[in-house]
Amino acid sequence: MRKREKTVYIIAISLVTAIFTVSIPPMTSIEHIEPAEPLEAEEDMGPVFRISPYDSLFRVYADTVGWDWKMLAAVAYVESKFDTAAVSSVGALGLMQMMPRTARAMGVPEGMESDPDESVRAAAHYFVYLSRLFRRVPEGERINFVLASYNAGFGHIHDAMRLAGKYGKDRYVWNDNVETYLRLKNDSIYYTDSLCRNGRFKATETILFVRKVQHKYSEYRLREEAFLQAFQSVEEGSGDAM
Repeated sequence: MRKREKTVYIIAISLVTAIFTVSIPPMTSIEHIEPAEPLEAEEDMGPVFRISPYDSLFRVYADTVGWDWKMLAAVAYVESKFDTAAVSSVGALGLMQMMPRTARAMGVPEGMESDPDESVRAAAHYFVYLSRLFRRVPEGERINFVLASYNAGFGHIHDAMRLAGKYGKDRYVWNDNVETYLRLKNDSIYYTDSLCRNGRFKATETILFVRKVQHKYSEYRLREEAFLQAFQSVEEGSGDAM
């Protein structure tokens, strides 16, 4: 790389760091902002926004689901803080915190649940499976249902959809509709309803999970936008100077 180009990228990285320091608001008390991996530009690819050591996996397997790769990164952050050795209190394992039984159903060999490639691949395929179950939900809403099912299981979410329809809410909208009746599944009036086939459910963790993933995804989008804008501004300024 020529000396002038190196200088441009160094300036750009400094600007991006300054933008993240000044422009990104603090997270709420439910989670702490983790800094992204060092941002850099690769000579052949242009500027590359980085979140974690596993971005290449998120980018590859996001195509399987048809999602933005940053959504997979957001799930991984909320699930494990990018810790491949993470083990939950209920036995979920690895980067994407899948239960061994589910991982096995998605083709993960026994003992490989903590392998990052296997974990992200299996999670992506599970998201595809869940998306098909919610194919009647409009695309813009569907991801909330998929995320909720990833955390709670399809059955409880389907119960909440039935209850929402019974009580005049939109069974294909998450916020203030299905989300509300998932929370109400902890009340005997609702979980004993004949429409509710999967019993009682305490929904606080699932509802918070969906919100945290969406919040982290929004943060990553803003950070990427700021990163790319900073590089573009520096490059335009460099072009004018020529």
